[in-house]
Amino acid sequence: MAQLLAKMRASKIPVPESVSPLKTTIVSKEDISPSPESASQTTDKYGNAITYNSKQSEFISLALRGASCVLIGAAGTGKTTCQKGVTQGLISSGFSGILQAEGHKHLQSETPGIVICAYTRRAVNNIRKNVSLDMQANCITIHKLLEYAPVYNEIWSDEKGEYITKMNFEPGRNANNPLPSSIRTLIFEESSMIGLDLYKEVIDALPHNPQLIFLGDIQQLPPVFGPAVLGFKLTSLPTVELTEVYRQALESPIIRLAHRILSAKAIPLSEYQDWKVPGALTLHPWKKRIDHFNALKTASLFFRSAFDSGNYSPEEDMILIPFNKAFGTDELNKEIADHLAKKRGAIVHQVIAGFNKHHFSIGDKVLYDKEDAIIEDISYNPIYAGAIPKTASATLDYWGNETDISVGTSEDDVDFMLSQVAKDSESGDRVRVASHVLTLRMQDSDQTIKIDKAADINSLILGYALTVHKSQGSEWRKVFVCFHNSHATMIQRELLYTAITRAKEELYVICEPDTFTKGIESQRVKGNTLAEKADFFKGKIDSGMSYAWVTEGDIK
Repeated sequence: MAQLLAKMRASKIPVPESVSPLKTTIVSKEDISPSPESASQTTDKYGNAITYNSKQSEFISLALRGASCVLIGAAGTGKTTCQKGVTQGLISSGFSGILQAEGHKHLQSETPGIVICAYTRRAVNNIRKNVSLDMQANCITIHKLLEYAPVYNEIWSDEKGEYITKMNFEPGRNANNPLPSSIRTLIFEESSMIGLDLYKEVIDALPHNPQLIFLGDIQQLPPVFGPAVLGFKLTSLPTVELTEVYRQALESPIIRLAHRILSAKAIPLSEYQDWKVPGALTLHPWKKRIDHFNALKTASLFFRSAFDSGNYSPEEDMILIPFNKAFGTDELNKEIADHLAKKRGAIVHQVIAGFNKHHFSIGDKVLYDKEDAIIEDISYNPIYAGAIPKTASATLDYWGNETDISVGTSEDDVDFMLSQVAKDSESGDRVRVASHVLTLRMQDSDQTIKIDKAADINSLILGYALTVHKSQGSEWRKVFVCFHNSHATMIQRELLYTAITRAKEELYVICEPDTFTKGIESQRVKGNTLAEKADFFKGKIDSGMSYAWVTEGDIK
């Protein structure tokens, strides 16, 4: 690394033509081959060999000269390797020195003046696994960087004819309370997920002109609301694209399938079996066209059977579906949770939170505040004073139906609930509390937390199946992807590619061939080369001047 740094610091040449905006193109994806011998080789601070190819070296050189820039690459091209090289190089070269936190509650003092941020906690947790220990505190979600917090404002309600209190989440860091000026380099990871509105809030909170580095995959899904900043930065900043897929990556049939999708080549039904690699990749088409109700039941039977045979592990694996409703995550989560609860003889509790009724059992996998957790305990909340929930039982299902009509709320249960209310009749506002206290063990940290507020319970969802959008920035050992013709409006090349690349070791794609084929042919962001995609975003700027600030003048 020292040798490479010396070369970087000695370089006085301008930005190379190959990394100029709108002039970098993608190599044809029909010709996917292992990368050639790399152009440079260095060692990291631990003495481990790091080998960079010519494009990676080009980007690292650009970043170490302090330039704001963009790095784009598909799965398996080494974006993480580049980020490591840039981060270590900036620290070693002294460009980004020691960060003085200046009161920022999430950035520790005496850590490098580099901040790596991403949209989701899942993405941040993955980033932390690939940086040194002293940098982990500086890996943070954008919302935490901006210190988002609830703000209560009194507004006039014409409907009620009075002032009412309205709560909004707003950034604590802004032009009036800026981010620390000691941040010299701000790296946006997974920047295809970062919308323009959120990016503008970051820019408004910067009192200075730091180096901005954008890393991402333009082939992935853009944000749900509005366009991503990554596409627009292609039109204004030096851009390097990694096109060479590493040999070890190409050994994975999952990566080969991902690049087949990017090549816009559909997979005929006759080829589905050709893509079957036992223990790694299975394309499993529906045998016949079925409606979404029967598709849901068929998928439910598939996962029940997979669990019973040991082919599906709820704690380690993930199911991805485009929708929440109908044949979506909501119902499939309940189907799986209900089966697992019956298998372990679990007691199902009806939990009342405000006007909502939920059903959970100890051992359920849930998603809380965008993180995976396991319910370790469920107990009555002694300060709750609302409607009495159904008696917890092994015969209660996840839809609230009692499968054994002889089991119901006993007089003793009612008396117990009323006695708990009477004991604490003077305690606080019970409107905001739920009927039960849930103890959660966070899977990433093993931290244990308790939640009893209605808002927290209502935000809790079963975590066996997620939408593809929620899965961005995450990876799992084994991923099951379910597509159906009822999802057709959302299935595009970007969604297929994003879903497939969430799997690290094994992938099952359960789908209708026609839906899968049409999805490969459809694009949300037009163009097959980087130059074409940059033109797509440039056209948006030219047709809507509201985006113009993204490409110029966004730093004060």
